[in-house]
Formats: sequence, structure tokens, C-alpha cells
Amino acid sequence: MTDSDKDALKVDQAPSQDIPKPWVIPAPKGVLRRIFGTSQVFQSICEVKPQVTRSTVPLKVREYYSRGQQCLEQADWETAVLFFSRALHLEPQLVDFYALRAEAYLQLCDFSSAAQNLRRAYSLQQDNSKHLERLTFVLYLQGQCLFEQCAFLGALGVFSHAAELQPEKPHFRYRCMACLLALQRHQDCLSLVTEELKQDTTNADIYILRARLYNLLQKPHLCYRDLHHALLLTPRHSQARMLLQKMVAQAQQERQDAGILAVQGRLQHALQRINSAIDNSPLDPSLFLFRGILYRRLQEFDGAVEDFLRTLDMATEDQEDMVQQAQRQLLLTYNDFAVHCYRQGAYQEGVLLLNKALRDEQQEKGLYINRGDCFFQLGNLAFAEADYQQALALSPQDEGANTRMGLLQEKMGFCEQRRRQFQKAEEHFSTAIQHNPQKAQYYLYRAKSRQLLQNIFGARQDVATVLLLNPKQPKLSLLMTNLFPGMSVEEVLSTQVAHLARLQLEQMVEGSLQAGGPQGIVGQNQKAQGERLRPPRRRKRRRRRKKRRRNQSSSLERRSLCLTATLTRPLQPLALTSGPQAPQRMGRQPPARNTRAPQPPP
Repeated sequence: MTDSDKDALKVDQAPSQDIPKPWVIPAPKGVLRRIFGTSQVFQSICEVKPQVTRSTVPLKVREYYSRGQQCLEQADWETAVLFFSRALHLEPQLVDFYALRAEAYLQLCDFSSAAQNLRRAYSLQQDNSKHLERLTFVLYLQGQCLFEQCAFLGALGVFSHAAELQPEKPHFRYRCMACLLALQRHQDCLSLVTEELKQDTTNADIYILRARLYNLLQKPHLCYRDLHHALLLTPRHSQARMLLQKMVAQAQQERQDAGILAVQGRLQHALQRINSAIDNSPLDPSLFLFRGILYRRLQEFDGAVEDFLRTLDMATEDQEDMVQQAQRQLLLTYNDFAVHCYRQGAYQEGVLLLNKALRDEQQEKGLYINRGDCFFQLGNLAFAEADYQQALALSPQDEGANTRMGLLQEKMGFCEQRRRQFQKAEEHFSTAIQHNPQKAQYYLYRAKSRQLLQNIFGARQDVATVLLLNPKQPKLSLLMTNLFPGMSVEEVLSTQVAHLARLQLEQMVEGSLQAGGPQGIVGQNQKAQGERLRPPRRRKRRRRRKKRRRNQSSSLERRSLCLTATLTRPLQPLALTSGPQAPQRMGRQPPARNTRAPQPPP
């Protein structure tokens, strides 16, 4: 029982002076006995004292009601509460008196008592929506008062109760969100906002609120998504634009940090930064281009290809430079992926990747060389020859292509020798010599073929050339004994055949230095094979050539070493610059370190 009820009881104990009590006529003595006789059923009925009828209660209630109304009009709220409490003590089922007392409590800022009276009124008369409206309004005032007093937990409970009473009104849930944010319960607030968006997807402010929560919880990609939805609903929303500009600026800063880390070689840290930048600005194609370059350097080729393709899809017509960079990086990725497959022995996969690269780029010699190497390892010598020839057509002076063509022709020559097709074997060895005239073993193999073909002069000339290039060549002594019986190395080198071999070798080296390697297909032979070269007409020219030969001897040795180093890299990664601005350094692929050069059969 409340204090007001107790006060009402105290007041009710004093008789009212204004309202007269009703008069009851007493029953005369002996009347009932004369009526009922000697029956004992109604023996004590005459002893019952007369009591006040219920007609007194409504009169008191009316009195308290009128006085309470007068107090409300006079703004005497406390006295109004007192009279309404007296009336309710007499008649607890009067719903309107609870509502009136709640109004008096509301004016006294006693929101808790006002809400309690309105709950009682609503429980007694649930079909009256006015009591529910008034109750939720009082709860809103109470919660807001607690919120301003920083009692956020209490305010949350009040607003939650109001939201349960009227779930169709979202402003109570909005106040719950504010309380959760003030309590720093961000995850609970995010759950409530998500539930709200399931019911209402047309409010841009709710999307922005969730975007801010995502940004606070370091989920920038979800933040950007909600901002995008908000701008679709309200394109000129200032808060959404400000937050979006903040995210773009943060993305640019993270991209700069990623570039610095990449230059320092900290690629994994750079990848983390660029991933965060993409989350903050997922519609910037340059960020995907940057990340693709990082993936390529980390040999995560699938991710690199996906990012470059996405860059090509997202780039606009005004970003032509970016499109070219993405295409170039995609080509390099296919090539590097093919190099990786080559090192793992997956030659067929390397061919497929290089086919994709050559589909968009037919002017890059390195792609043809690399695919030719894959075909070489697969035993498809004809395809390898075609690729090497295409590379030589694009760059006749390319040492790598000429060296590979020489190895290929050497292998093809051995294959023909096994089939005892010595004429074709000689042609292949002659082609190998055209592409690499400084390789002594090519002359040795051709000398064997010519000896079997009874071309003794040509065989002797090849043996003399071998002596000029590498006198310690293995298996040379047996062939020299057969072709130059009883002669020493010095005697062989002093013969006219050795002189012609020297002149021919000088001429071939000069031709390779000036015009590059030959560009013919398999089967093309030098027309001057086996023919005698006429001696120079003047002695002065001969001396000049001798001096040039001495000067070139050291250069021949250096070139031979260079070619030997080239052979240790069977698949040559493209030496292409790549990447925009900061990624340019990291776009260069170091030369492939591998393994063995293709060795001819013994």
C-alpha cells in the first residue's frame, strides 16, 4: 500500500461534515417473532445492528473526484494525488481515477508513479489505446530523463519496455541504440540496427549508423556497402558523403604505406595494408592493380590474375594508362606462372599459360622463347622450332633464342643420326652452327656426319674448326686420327684446310655480330659450305684481318662464357618493366635460377 493510500485511510476515518448520512428506519421489537413464530432460524436476526448501505461510497467518490478536479485546475498536484488516492481506496476499479492520478504524478515529474498508474489503467481496460499511448509517452520521458542524467542502463530498460509495448514505433528502438552506444556495447547495438534494417530498408540514417559501427569495428568493406546503400536512397546525404571521403582518404594513406613497405621488401605487410585500402575504397581499380602486382611477386598467381582482370573490368575509358598497365601485368603474371610451372616440371600447364599470354601479345619474343622451352621439354621439337624462329624473327640478335635454336638443332641432328639419316643430321648441325658458330661440339658432330657421307673435305674443315675453338674437345682425337693420320695439332692448323676454316669462322662471327643470327627455317644451309674461300688480294688486308682476329679472341671467350651462363636458365622470364609509380620496382622479375640446360644425348 502506498503512502497516498495510507493518507486516504487516515482521512476516511473522520466523518464527513458536508454530506449527511442517510437515515435508516429501525425495525420495531417483537415484530419478527410474531411473523416467524418460535423458529430458531432467525433467532439472532433482531440482534443485528443496522449498517450503512453502499449508497455512501459513491457519494464519497464523487466528492473526491470533484475535489481532485479542482486541484488539477488550480495546479495543486499533490492534493489532487491525495483525493484521487482516497477515491481509488474506496473504488479500486475506477480506471479514470488511475489516469487522473497519473497526470498529477506526471506534473510532479514522478514518472515512475505515473507509469505505474497508467499500467494499472491499461490492465483494467486494454481495449483503450489512449492509456497505452500515454504510458509509452511517460516511459519515453522517464527514459530521456535518465539518459540526460547519464543513467544509460536504466534508460535502456525503460526504452526497451516502451518498444515492447509499441513495437510499431521505431523511435523507442532508436533511443535503445543511443543507450547501447553510450554504454559502448557496439556489438549489441549493431545487432539491434541490423534487426531494424530488416524491417525498414528505406531509412538512409540507419544505414549510416550501421556504417559508422562497421567503421568502428574495423570492417571497412561492410561500412562502404552501407554507405553505398545510403547514397542510393539519398544521393546528397551530407553525412554519408563525409564518411565516404574519410574512407577514401584513409585508403590513399594505406596505399602509400603499402608502397613504402613493398620497396623495403616487406611484401606481406604491404599486402595487409593494401587489403585494408581496398576495404575502404573497393571501387578504386588502381588498388586492385597494386595488389595484383604484390600477389605476382609473392607467386600467388591466381590472386594476381583475378585482380588484374577485375582492374580491366572496373577501369573506365578515361583510364587508358591503367588499362595498359593491367594488360602488361597480366601478361607478366601468365609468364611468371609458366616459369613456376616449368620449374615444377609442369610443362603442359606452362604451355597453356603462355598461350593465354600470346593471345593478347604477339610481339614479345620472350613469350615465344619460354613456350619453345616448354615444347622442348615435352619433346615437341617442331613446335619448339617454330617458337624459336618466331622469337628470332622479332629479334634476330637475341642470344638466348640463337642458343636455344642451336641446342634444338643439335638434338634434332642426333635424332636423325639414330635413324641413320646422316644427310638430314648434317643439315641440322649446320643450322645449329649458323645460330651459334662458336660452339665447337656442333662442328664435331657435323664432322662425323660428313665422314659417314664421304664428304672428307668438309669433315676435315670441321675438325680444324674444332681445333681452333677448343683443342681439348672430347672425342676429337679419334676423329682427328682418321681424317689427319700421323699429323699433330700444329701440323693440322698449318694446313690450307685449317686456313680456310679460320677464314670461314671469322666471317661467320662477323656476320653474327653485325647482322645477328640467321632467320631461316630448318633445312636452310649455308651455300658456301665446302667451298674454298679466295685469299685476299692484298697483304695489307690480310694483316688487318689477323690483327682483328687477335683482338676478337678475348671477345669470343667472353661471349662463350655469356652463352654458357644463359644456358643455365632454361626458361627466361621477361625483363619487362611493370607497375604504376611505387610498384614499378617490385614489378621487375629477377632472372630465373634453375637448373640444367637441355643436354644432348651422348
